[in-house]
Amino acid sequence: AEVSTQSTGIPIFSCVMSRALLLTCHGLNKRSLLLLPSSSIRHKSTTGTSEPVVLNFQDTKAAYASKSTYEIIRAQLVLKICGKSWIVDNNDKLMKFGRAVLPGSLFERLMRATFYGQFVGGTDVDDLRPKLLKMQEFGVKPILDYSVEADLGSDTSDENPEPKTVDPIFQQDGITSDRRQHKIVARTYPYKGEELCEANLKIFTECLETAREVCDEDPFAAIKVTALSKPNALLEGSQFLANIRALYEAHSTPHPDTVPESVNLEFLPRDVLGPRSLLNQHRMTMEQFCELVSPASLSENEKSEIFTSLQPDSQGRVPFFRFREACMPGPPVRPLYTALCDSGIIQPLSQSNLDALNRLEERLFRLSELAVKLDSKLLVDAEQTYFQPLIDFMANKMMSRYNTEKVHVFNTYQCYLKATPSQLIYDMDKSRAVGYKLGAKLVRGAYMEQERLRAESLGYEDPIYPNKALTNSCYHNMVEVILKQVEDKNAEVMIASHNEFTVQYVVERMRQHDIDPRTGGIYFGQLLGMCDQVTFLLGAGGYSSYKYVPYGPVEAVLPYLSRRAYENKGMLQGSQKEIDLLKGELRRRKWGIV
Repeated sequence: AEVSTQSTGIPIFSCVMSRALLLTCHGLNKRSLLLLPSSSIRHKSTTGTSEPVVLNFQDTKAAYASKSTYEIIRAQLVLKICGKSWIVDNNDKLMKFGRAVLPGSLFERLMRATFYGQFVGGTDVDDLRPKLLKMQEFGVKPILDYSVEADLGSDTSDENPEPKTVDPIFQQDGITSDRRQHKIVARTYPYKGEELCEANLKIFTECLETAREVCDEDPFAAIKVTALSKPNALLEGSQFLANIRALYEAHSTPHPDTVPESVNLEFLPRDVLGPRSLLNQHRMTMEQFCELVSPASLSENEKSEIFTSLQPDSQGRVPFFRFREACMPGPPVRPLYTALCDSGIIQPLSQSNLDALNRLEERLFRLSELAVKLDSKLLVDAEQTYFQPLIDFMANKMMSRYNTEKVHVFNTYQCYLKATPSQLIYDMDKSRAVGYKLGAKLVRGAYMEQERLRAESLGYEDPIYPNKALTNSCYHNMVEVILKQVEDKNAEVMIASHNEFTVQYVVERMRQHDIDPRTGGIYFGQLLGMCDQVTFLLGAGGYSSYKYVPYGPVEAVLPYLSRRAYENKGMLQGSQKEIDLLKGELRRRKWGIV
């Protein structure tokens, strides 16, 4: 039902072709999919022959083998409650009321018996360990996130008395400063000063160490960049990076021969790519560079020296990442940055925000170094579009330094954003050119309500695809784009999706690309307390399957629980299917069906 063609008549290539491949060609339909036992899950043999891997998401025995009957009853109750709109819409008020009228110990027991027990791993490492060990017995590993957060409130200690002229998307406004007022389903951090940033760094450090302690193989931990710096610095840094990109695109030309071999533009739907050429297609010539810097007081010799330092290719063309690197403020101070700022071509970063961004980089590098030391993996979460250019830049700096031998750092790509195809293809191409391995986490997105409201209020183009079909098409096409890199051991990808068709699609493409389920560099992730019919089936089948496991004291994770309730409301149809599966498993256990 999620696959369709667009009004332009252009087919959504990956969705249509993969459905035909998985269902039509093999004479199957949605209700007759059979799960091959783990011992029978076969990938392409040396002779190039094997049967398709088809997952049965109706197999409740495999999905809930790790769950006690009590846990299944609790899950059914909690998911039913999450389907009641009036409860979800007022869940934070109801929890606060319960906290006020019930004794502390009774309220905590109630939460442990319901929402906390369903969606949170435990209070600390000792509390987590039994649950995580049990998960791993069934082939499922954890992605840890210490989910203690303040209750809803605004950012403070981040005043900007002289705001600079900025594009609307990077403008400071009520939505930006109070990011937590909307019912979004991703965690946000209010800025309370540098001391809190250091405290968050300590929490992320402990989270990495905990992940290593409780997970024997490929431990993951998740971080958010907004927890480690002030929003004004992220906004100004994103604006600066957007200005550099606009300069480059205005003084460069797209070249078809620069598209990576693994990217076939003929099969990437134009509705997904958008009307603009891809960023990695652009190249700048010496003539275009001289035109760009003409307002600057540079001699012809200085222009030539700077352009040569950008390492043009054999045809005298410079890619974006080399131009951008020369435009950064340093340290060390770069001649091109000085020339562009002095001539007014670009606006320099304010010293206070530049200092804040340098502190942010230092914190991120410390976390990356720890991930390497512990042989762990760090997921850099995506955030709002007005912060994302700076987050993408920092994540790629981390990857270029720490992903040279193995993938330790992953950046997150939100496939409901129109800009994602160009960004991911550019990052992939850059990683190959510079010589590091790309880590990519693919998600659909978590900020739709906030992003659309902000775009409408500030008068810029909605950054999100207009419908779910295009988001799905983007997701599947980005899987196609990165699969070749994974096959060649130049990238790893986390498929963070609750969509059963997406998971089935990726599993089948892994077989066709001869990618090993456990060691091939493709990971699958779903939230704790949801979508067990996907996670545990994959784990039983030998795939690298993960649960995103938040943890922290009961009182401190109430905001997280509030967001989980909102998310289940948004996924009501999927939750109803899970409720039906839970009912089926209870019936199976009651009647002793094997």
